[in-house]
Amino acid sequence: QDVPGGEAPADPARGRSHSQRDELQSSKSAVPTLSIQADDVLKILKEFLRDFQKLRDEGPPKEIQDVRDYSKDGEYWESLTRIIPERTLKLWDALGSALMEYHKVLTRRSELFSEAITLQRQNS
Repeated sequence: QDVPGGEAPADPARGRSHSQRDELQSSKSAVPTLSIQADDVLKILKEFLRDFQKLRDEGPPKEIQDVRDYSKDGEYWESLTRIIPERTLKLWDALGSALMEYHKVLTRRSELFSEAITLQRQNS
């Protein structure tokens, strides 16, 4: 359709086939719109939270509770204590000790550097 003035109205479905336009329009009308009044929001949230708390208090369904086998839990947690090999733990301990020594050396070097600057100022 031509509009006087030479400009066409903005049409988001422009360039689409008739079947695509029909599909878009039908999908828009198929979505139900729910209207919630601002005054009802707080009441609805409180009701939801009350029901949500009930669901949390009940815990997992009985079927799941009955199926769970706890016999190997101790074994599982014990195996997790050995995930990092002993050799790696010893290496990390050695690296930690070496870093502490390196920190001491750097600290002492910083002190000596400060003393050297002080002495240079006194000499000049």
